[in-house]
Amino acid sequence: MKDINGWEIVSTYSTKQAVDDGFLVKVKSEASKEAGIKFPVYITRAAWDKYVEVPKGMEQLQNLSGRLWDVLYMFAFHARNVNSNFLQFDFISYLPDEGNWEPNEKLETPENRLNRLVTLKAVIQAQDFDDPSPAIFIMKPNED
Repeated sequence: MKDINGWEIVSTYSTKQAVDDGFLVKVKSEASKEAGIKFPVYITRAAWDKYVEVPKGMEQLQNLSGRLWDVLYMFAFHARNVNSNFLQFDFISYLPDEGNWEPNEKLETPENRLNRLVTLKAVIQAQDFDDPSPAIFIMKPNED
């Protein structure tokens, strides 16, 4: 198979395959629409597991839909002021202080080590190699 420039395509790894393999999580359209997002949203597994899944021991304090809302709402809030296909945005995530801090996280306030100010990035691009419709991909800053 050749691309539009005549280059031979050696291999492709589709968005659908990445979802099927578990490397991407497709957000249900109801959740993204509620946050005011009109395009499909995908979140990398690493970002989903750390910032959307409820950490062990915090199940009585939080739920998955609330944590997902935090990510989607803050993306949508910051995206309103951007005119490019790339965005870095911050939100506050409630996480146990287990020494698993990452470079994209810092203390929100010194008094509370459970609230982390987290930076994520988002890219809007074609949903897949064979589907040029726009989609949003949210990930940690060090991911592609």
